[in-house]
Amino acid sequence: MFQSAVLRIALAVCLLSVAALAQSESFGDLSRRAESVLDSRPAEAAGLYKQALAIRPDWAEGWLYMGGALYQTNRYAEASDAFRRGIALEARQGTAHAFLGLCEAELDSPEQALADIRKGEQLGLGENLQFEVAVRLRAALLLIRSSSFDEALNQLIPLANRGVNPAMMAGTMGLCALGLRVDKFADLTAEQRAMVNLAGKAAWAGANSHPEESIASYKQLLEQYPSGPGVHYAHGLYLMETDLKAALAEFQAEIKNTPNHWPSLLVYSSLLIREGSTDQAIEALRQALRIVPAKYRWLCHAEIGRANLNGDRLDAAIAELRIAIKGMPSIAQLHFFLSQAYRRSGQMDESQKETAEFQRLKVLQDPLGVPALQSVYSNVRAQ
Repeated sequence: MFQSAVLRIALAVCLLSVAALAQSESFGDLSRRAESVLDSRPAEAAGLYKQALAIRPDWAEGWLYMGGALYQTNRYAEASDAFRRGIALEARQGTAHAFLGLCEAELDSPEQALADIRKGEQLGLGENLQFEVAVRLRAALLLIRSSSFDEALNQLIPLANRGVNPAMMAGTMGLCALGLRVDKFADLTAEQRAMVNLAGKAAWAGANSHPEESIASYKQLLEQYPSGPGVHYAHGLYLMETDLKAALAEFQAEIKNTPNHWPSLLVYSSLLIREGSTDQAIEALRQALRIVPAKYRWLCHAEIGRANLNGDRLDAAIAELRIAIKGMPSIAQLHFFLSQAYRRSGQMDESQKETAEFQRLKVLQDPLGVPALQSVYSNVRAQ
């Protein structure tokens, strides 16, 4: 009886081993077949990956590949679920986070899409330039939709001098340069698209250090679209590096042509403050405050505060800077300006508080910019 029980156990172990071996062979076969058709027949690959993952649900790479296959077949909700499963198993895959962001963009979740794309960029987008271009272009377009033109431009600049086809970048780069908010590039008229592409060509040439091509394109842009929205603004931005007086004139021209072009009002007022024309700057900023997107109102108040500080109107400066800090408390420079306003008005305790907050934020944001910490951080890096 004992021997019979032993034999039954041995037989069961043998059957389990055979089943495990068969399952292993089945998984290997499915994964190989899925990989072989991933690029050519993504729908078939997605099905094969699904079968393989039923056998090995802890296969992180499989979830990510299945997500990629589903994305190629426009099944974005299923793809996002697959990417999340893969990320839960392997969180350090930058391309997976970026792919998830692309899915969320298609599902009209722009804020979450940008958050995941940024996480992907932080972890690294890999060596595939075509994929990086696709990710950065989508992120830039999402940012343009929210009028975040500077952030959108920052998505594109890393692609400069990397052999990217300029035609791919022109439209998105043009919207950044002109400061034009659109939901979809297809919403533009044929004439508007031509103007945007020409502006993008000029800006992209400038970003790629081709000044002659950039100057020629800006000249053509001004000749063909002298009253186009954002045209003088784009040229003014280009001129800021070489001719501030000419840049100021271009921003003035833009405001005359397009009074509600708030990016021009902001840059124009900043240059006026630099020149000491504080009253004109405040007037332009008050105009901007009425039309600027809500997320940039703090910047208007900050600049009004700075203008009043330069004009020695300390109570007004303090009031505006406090509003700015309430809207954006993490900006170290705002606390510095407010500390100066308090100091000059004789409110030394408040000045010291703001100075301490400035120094705290400065250390967090730019430790190497604090002289006392430079040697410390240099030693840490050397180790």
